[in-house]
Amino acid sequence: MPELNFKGKQHVYAHHMTVPHRPLVVSKRRSMLNGADASGNLIIKGDNLHALKSLLPRYAGWIKSIYIDPPYNTGNEGWIYNDKVNSPMLKEWFKAQSPVDGEDMERHDKWLCMMWPRLQLLKELLSDDGVIFVSIDDHEQHHLRMLMDEIFGESCFIASIAVKSNPGGRDYGGIAKTHDYVLAYGNGADSALEMIGVDEASLSMRDDFGGFELRELRNRNIRFNSENRPNLYYPFYVNFAVTDDNGLSPVSVNPVKGWIEVYPIESRGVKTVWRWQKSTVSENIHNVGARPNRNGGVHIMEKFRRSGKRERSILDATEYRNEQGTVVLKALLDGNTAFDYPKSPNLIKRLIELGTSSDSIVLDSFAGSGTTAHAVLALNKEDGGNRKFILVECEDYADTITAERVRRVIQGVPNAKDAKLREGLGGSFAFYTLGKPLDMESMLAGKNLPSYSVMAAWLLHTASGFSAGEKDLKPLNKDGLFYRGGQTDYYLRYRPDVKYLRGNESILNEEVARRIEKANQRRKKAVVFAPGKYLGQRELTKMGITFCQLPYGIAGV
Repeated sequence: MPELNFKGKQHVYAHHMTVPHRPLVVSKRRSMLNGADASGNLIIKGDNLHALKSLLPRYAGWIKSIYIDPPYNTGNEGWIYNDKVNSPMLKEWFKAQSPVDGEDMERHDKWLCMMWPRLQLLKELLSDDGVIFVSIDDHEQHHLRMLMDEIFGESCFIASIAVKSNPGGRDYGGIAKTHDYVLAYGNGADSALEMIGVDEASLSMRDDFGGFELRELRNRNIRFNSENRPNLYYPFYVNFAVTDDNGLSPVSVNPVKGWIEVYPIESRGVKTVWRWQKSTVSENIHNVGARPNRNGGVHIMEKFRRSGKRERSILDATEYRNEQGTVVLKALLDGNTAFDYPKSPNLIKRLIELGTSSDSIVLDSFAGSGTTAHAVLALNKEDGGNRKFILVECEDYADTITAERVRRVIQGVPNAKDAKLREGLGGSFAFYTLGKPLDMESMLAGKNLPSYSVMAAWLLHTASGFSAGEKDLKPLNKDGLFYRGGQTDYYLRYRPDVKYLRGNESILNEEVARRIEKANQRRKKAVVFAPGKYLGQRELTKMGITFCQLPYGIAGV
């Protein structure tokens, strides 16, 4: 595959890995809660690169749909690149002309330097079957397509959707430009775009088998596992000696001698679940088959016919135009025209409808006026869904415009033409800012100590790649067990209290180790984070325990 090269790429290639973790700090005054519950909706004020890094311990692999509307780099926005890349050469390069404007002949390189680390983090946040939509116009569309081919993979391209955003057109080299684009990519060759379909064969990510389509029967959301959905965790039995014309092998949910046993286990060892109960499989066994995947595993596939009208790759309805976004925003914010081309909520709502199920999480890290949250709440109101939104906005208007818009659509807008909007779409959200970075020196000095939940989520993600999800992690027993994933138990002996951390109570001693060993008899491994230990690692290894000292242990296991 051709590689996109641009000035500064060598300096930003791994920059997303060096961005420090900053805990999210809630602002109750700016939040809009139902009691103490934010229903999982977040609005974050802060640099989106830092915010995305801070979301990883909670949400890596959990976001079903991402929509972003980054700067189009027309030369008129005057955007400023302020990523703290540790390269004197790069710092001087950006300092030479900032803000980036139309006179800067290297503005395309700078835009790519800005987008690269953000797209890398967005990919980590996206679920295996998730989809990302990116709005763009002709200034960077060709560069963005190559950038996303490199980061997400060329095979993960789904569609370049043309949106008729301005029917009157803008002067563009003698041709009136009437459209922008939305690029859609999945997150892996097995991504399943939950959309009605795109009316071009090359844009469909699913195989077509004689009028049927295939989708995987395993639920890729690791929130649903053998512990909380035991009725959905059971084996299939596969006979790979036989295949039909579609390359699928027969399966059964009843034991068959010589057939291969297959459980819904994720590549990292997490015991996920099937989407169907055994009884449902038995009723539809003629539409279920198996095929090997490229990693040596097995996919259990459902064969189905998709009904309904297929979506087109050109969206030209009046409701999708930018002028509709302007009308809605002015009505919501008492005539405020702070944004020149706000997106229509109907456009974002349609993309969310195509890319999510009813309980998905939707992320927008270039939140602007908050259209994405508006669209999520409107869609939930229409179909009774429970989708959740996460917005990130770095500008000062994150509270006065972005969050304020969301407050108003939740409560109701008296003069709105839409009846649902007049009565209010309902919902709630928590407003966050970014706290101080978690760093070794501060922790060693006993400063900026994070909460147990923040520390546990950070360590879990750093050590294993697992994300904790929305629930706060808490010690489940007196020894500090806080998470069970795959074949490993994770323990954290920690309080945000210097006296505790420097005392004997937090140390991994023999008594605690023996209890962990006993609790771990049916599992393969335990990882224990603690300020110190009284046993050598050789002895702990015999007990199935890996010790990681705080704060140094956060470097990984």
